[in-house]
Amino acid sequence: MKQLFLIILFSFSVFNLFSQKLIKDTVKLEEVTVTAVKPPEKDKSVVPMQSVTRVELDRISGTSAADAVKTFSGITVKDYGGIGGLKTVMVRSLGANHTGVFMDGVQFSDVATGQVDLGKISTDNADNVSLFIGQPTIICQPARYYASASVISINSSIPNFSNKPFRFKVGCKIGSFGLINPLFSIQNRLGQKSYSDISCNYTKANGEYPFHIQLGRSKDTTAIRKNSDIESVNLNAALVTILRDSSRLSLKMYYYGSERGLPGAVVFYNPFATQRLWNKDFFSNLQYKSDTKKRLQWLTNIKYSQNWLRYLDPEYLNAEGKLDNRYLQREYYISQAVNWKVIDSLHLSIASDFFVNTLDANLYQYAKPTRYSSLSVLAFQYLRPRWEVNGNILATLVREKTMEGQPAPDRNILTPSVSCGYRLTQSPNIRLRFLYKDVFRMPTFNDLYYTLVGNNNLKPEYAKQYNAGVTAFSHWGIIEYISFKADFFYNHVKDKIVAVPTKNLFVWSMRNIGLVDIKGMELHGQLQTKPVLGLRYSLSCNYTYQAATDVTDENSATYNQQIPYIPFETFTAMGTVAYKSFSVSYNTLFNGYRYVLGENIYENMIPSWWTSDISALYEFKIKDYTLKMKGEVNNLLNKQYEVIRSFPMPGRSYTVALTLLF
Repeated sequence: MKQLFLIILFSFSVFNLFSQKLIKDTVKLEEVTVTAVKPPEKDKSVVPMQSVTRVELDRISGTSAADAVKTFSGITVKDYGGIGGLKTVMVRSLGANHTGVFMDGVQFSDVATGQVDLGKISTDNADNVSLFIGQPTIICQPARYYASASVISINSSIPNFSNKPFRFKVGCKIGSFGLINPLFSIQNRLGQKSYSDISCNYTKANGEYPFHIQLGRSKDTTAIRKNSDIESVNLNAALVTILRDSSRLSLKMYYYGSERGLPGAVVFYNPFATQRLWNKDFFSNLQYKSDTKKRLQWLTNIKYSQNWLRYLDPEYLNAEGKLDNRYLQREYYISQAVNWKVIDSLHLSIASDFFVNTLDANLYQYAKPTRYSSLSVLAFQYLRPRWEVNGNILATLVREKTMEGQPAPDRNILTPSVSCGYRLTQSPNIRLRFLYKDVFRMPTFNDLYYTLVGNNNLKPEYAKQYNAGVTAFSHWGIIEYISFKADFFYNHVKDKIVAVPTKNLFVWSMRNIGLVDIKGMELHGQLQTKPVLGLRYSLSCNYTYQAATDVTDENSATYNQQIPYIPFETFTAMGTVAYKSFSVSYNTLFNGYRYVLGENIYENMIPSWWTSDISALYEFKIKDYTLKMKGEVNNLLNKQYEVIRSFPMPGRSYTVALTLLF
């Protein structure tokens, strides 16, 4: 016992002396904080990708998906004017039917026209809005993600319940042309693993904005846009549960209802229009998503959607003295995707979607078609420190039946896609990328079966996409982050679906007669500075050049001419100066000249135009409350312009928004 006691005493003494020596020889260093901006996914992606975050969405004028994507390069927005005007997009001169629009992995579908009105989709509760060309950057996706030439993806914000069990947001925007836009959202934690999210957005405006009518070379007058009013409501509800294995089960419901006037073309100085449009769109989606860290990942979606539309023309010259058309389309959809991490550098994914679309209308002897579609995709992703290669092959099977007349023939189509990227240097980070994709679009129900116009023998419209580009990002000095991207693309469209007159100019028919070559270039630049005297500066610019020429018939007057409504050049820029919680942003958009018909003559040309918007945002906290105040001036220079011939756009307008979060 004495020996053990002496050994313990000696050990403590040595440890004490050793500790004193360490303390004596130790130099205390001051804490060093290292900060850096994480490169966003869009700057590392092997496919062309653009995105705006929640912070950037707050600085952009407007709150619809159309307002967000119009800042992207390669985008052509077809805007018929007014707050309630239809807004569809074409990406790299491909028709709007080639662009899929998804919210939280659920596609907005319109089998009647194939086009989605982005003006109906609110971004008030969006975390980000992205656009990518070709295949998705994350391969564990529904097969529908692979079926489009480009995809617009809108992801909702995930609530943070770290401080309180619920989050509440209420706000209101008022502005020119009778705009009033109240909104609210409630996010509530239900136990430890579940939460609910409910939001509502209401919009009402008379849309009566002034515009100029040119009466001659030296005379013009001002008229007021009529029949441009809108009243709409947008409802979203979600219930999310985190299961024991960290997988997520979510139920999402969406509803959009509206009544709006359709402002007509101003022809011979006559702005009169009486057409009305009603929409009632609904979908519900049940999604199961397993933990992304697992070697085997599952993604399941079950969806039901219903779109009701009524179009009224009280001045239509027929026996009834009006045209009152009503359409009801339904979709039943199920999808299963599985991702297998073979090794850390190799992922394999397989997805299969099956859906049924129906369309009913109160038209005489309408076909009432039903379409059965099956999409199956096999995809892979190979990752190395300097290399990334993605590829997939998509199998599409389509069957149709009709209540009246002959249905369209069956379609069985295989379309491949491959993309790859290579990192040349680490600092600055310079990468090369390449994309090839085969894509097609099925004819819509209106293309096939619309009375006196439809052609049930139409072939799918095929397109081949090629893209080669370089990306670079770095930082130095006061520049916290800087990036640059250049992409060169070529698209070839075969069997383009176009409307052509038949026995007279009233009776038209859809035909596969088009061949289009699309060649273009996109340039992107972005920089963000460190604080200088408390001020932060950021700037982003996008430039696009595209020549989309008709190469159908060498003997045609439109051969090698720019196709309608595709500008040769577009440019967008957004600059922001921020000081603490206050920021001022300036947005500008340039749209080059374009033609309304395939014959590129002066009489068919729409002049180029510039618009500028400016906004100021200020937010401050009072205890647990955050108050955001925003003011906007749209079309600052009051530019009179048209996106679509004879559809004048609004001039200068003002909006003020106040939002309270707690």
